Amino acid sequence: MIRIKSIFLKLFLTYIVILIVSHFVFAVASYLLFQNNLTDMHLNPEGFIQLKYLFISSSIISITITGLFTYYLTKRITAPLREMNRVALLIAKGQFNQKVNIRTHDELEELGETFNYMTHELASLDQMRKDFVANVSHDLRSPLTSIHGFTRAFLDDKIPSDRKRHYFTIMKEQTERMIKLVNDLLDMSQIESGQLEIRAVLFNLSELVRQVMARMEPEFVNKKLNVELITEEVQDIHVYADSDRIDQVIVNLIQNAAQISSNGSSIEVILKKEQQAVVSIRDYGQGISQEDIQSIWKRFYKTDRSRTKMVGTGIGLSIVKHLLVLHQTDIQVESEVGRGTTFTFTLPITQSKS
Repeated sequence: MIRIKSIFLKLFLTYIVILIVSHFVFAVASYLLFQNNLTDMHLNPEGFIQLKYLFISSSIISITITGLFTYYLTKRITAPLREMNRVALLIAKGQFNQKVNIRTHDELEELGETFNYMTHELASLDQMRKDFVANVSHDLRSPLTSIHGFTRAFLDDKIPSDRKRHYFTIMKEQTERMIKLVNDLLDMSQIESGQLEIRAVLFNLSELVRQVMARMEPEFVNKKLNVELITEEVQDIHVYADSDRIDQVIVNLIQNAAQISSNGSSIEVILKKEQQAVVSIRDYGQGISQEDIQSIWKRFYKTDRSRTKMVGTGIGLSIVKHLLVLHQTDIQVESEVGRGTTFTFTLPITQSKS
């Protein structure tokens, strides 16, 4: 059985078949009517034969002209599909700067606009992946180069004894930096594959925030940041959530605030108890423009496109967003360029164990 793979050919043959069938039906009906009414129409057999040939000739001319018009019409209808097929093949080869121009004012034009939107998103994702590879390469190369240099200095015995602890501390910090990067990549991989699970428990949110701030104090001291916990609650706030993942969310948000804050700046961690527990992290850094706010949750996205500050890989906020979505809650961001940014999320309140 012959299978036709071209939609153009299918449409064309369909129109031709319909045309031939309609002419055939018309011819049969005309023959029967003429045959039964020859006497009334005052036609002799020779005149009927002549009329039959005239009808056949007109049918052939009609089918030919209509067939040519159908060919043109079918080709015009399927042109947008052929154009999208051509562009799709180019996109498959990595040429994401392609667009289809369809002006049919119907569903095909809507499909073309959707196709162009998909192409734009693929191009953006491809660029972000390239930036991500460049950022990760830098974030891995810098600590590895530092550790390699210090290791060689230790092996060559070029480090004074009173400075060894200092350089060991630097190597430890660089190692922790690489571990965090690898952990972020693993978390993102688990999130994308749907393997990350939330194990909710009752825990003290206020105490968790205090522990995170104490744990990150050396980082604050290095940048001379004034980090303050602000709360008007007399009693600690207890919530029902995955404590490890909420710890990760708070750490990422505070680190993000620390990275974009200048030395000597302030960061505020605000805890409030309303219908839900409200956690806000406010910085007084450079702020985020309104056009960037919707994009900061995307993987590999960095507001510093010039990469003058080679800090982070652009996946920390994406992980935060996904973790809070898994907790069935959301995160809000308020920002003004030059005046800072505030990230706010909520968690369900529970009574303490006591």
